[in-house]
Amino acid sequence: MSMSILYHAFGIKGVTYRSTYYLGNAVLFRVETTDHHVRCPKCGKNYCIFRGPKTRWLRMPPIGRKQAILELIMHRLQCKNCENLWWPRLPFMLGTARYTRSFALTVLDLLRSWTISAVAKYLHVSWDVVKDIHKSRLATKYRRIDLRKVKYIGVDEFSIRKNHDYMTIFIDFQTGRVLHAVEGTEKEVLSPFLRKLAKKAKQLKAVAMDMSASYTAAFKKYLPNVPVVFDRFHIMALMSRQIDSLRREEQNVLAAEGKSTLKGSRYLLLRNYHSLTQKHQQKLDRLLEANQPLFTMHVMKEQLRLFWEQGNKKRADSFIKQWVFDALVSGIKQLISVGMTILRRLEGLLNYYPHKITNGPLEGLNNKIKTMKRQAYGFRDMEYFKLRLYDLHTS
Repeated sequence: MSMSILYHAFGIKGVTYRSTYYLGNAVLFRVETTDHHVRCPKCGKNYCIFRGPKTRWLRMPPIGRKQAILELIMHRLQCKNCENLWWPRLPFMLGTARYTRSFALTVLDLLRSWTISAVAKYLHVSWDVVKDIHKSRLATKYRRIDLRKVKYIGVDEFSIRKNHDYMTIFIDFQTGRVLHAVEGTEKEVLSPFLRKLAKKAKQLKAVAMDMSASYTAAFKKYLPNVPVVFDRFHIMALMSRQIDSLRREEQNVLAAEGKSTLKGSRYLLLRNYHSLTQKHQQKLDRLLEANQPLFTMHVMKEQLRLFWEQGNKKRADSFIKQWVFDALVSGIKQLISVGMTILRRLEGLLNYYPHKITNGPLEGLNNKIKTMKRQAYGFRDMEYFKLRLYDLHTS
């Protein structure tokens, strides 16, 4: 009966059941290896004899609220034909791990809904045991990532720890999965994956990214025929930073005169005008009436949003060139700076129209990454962290 339970509930086979006993909060099943139907791995004969035992204790999935332990008495085998010595390899074992295959599968099932810490506490094992099981599974699952059908990708970076340490990720817009993650943003660290993309991603049509010089240079070198689309979010973020710069500059002038007109206005200036409440719109209107440079910057920011609503590349080209001209003749240094940046990267902006891609999915992915980091209280094993990134699209 006990051998039947061990086989059907825990996948234990290739052994003979001896006894069951209890120790504290654990149920222990004592089993022993046999010499039945064992073939020599060297000559293939099945004439084997025992040459000394050893005992191993392996964790199995819990039974109710009790831990289940397999006490395995193993016998070293020797072939009568070629005298080869070896230890048997049983199907429920995972190398030298101190747990059975069914225990590892239970860990993976629980991790679909629980954190690593919760699983470790429930199964009475260390955090590292659970992590190593998960890491091994993910390493097998993502040993190869197919790039042949990738058409559109996004590239972005995010902070992995303090002191401005960043990681670059590549995401497939069609599936939402992370294709590659690498520490750093420099051209040198991106090169190995870009070479792989150039070789295997034959259907790649375009890539969305920010206006980073290192990203642009890397793609221009390894994928010169793939259009680069500069991301809308980062362009508008550049405009917002310059508006905030002008606001601080104007506030310093007013502060010297003993005025505080611009105090608390940052939110009003940076938000989309149409997303403000009527009360906030009226407050912003009064503020802009009193400050001509900020009024000009704010109007130009709202006009810039219309670039992505032009319908086709020809109209967009005419629109953005007029916008850049107005920015350059405005006399406002912050607005001129934005105009010059856009002028230097004009082709990347206009590439939006044939492909209509943005890094919006990456921004959503960044929120998932922050949640994952918070649940894990940070990651000490960077390789495991990357594997978790590859698996994010399944959560």
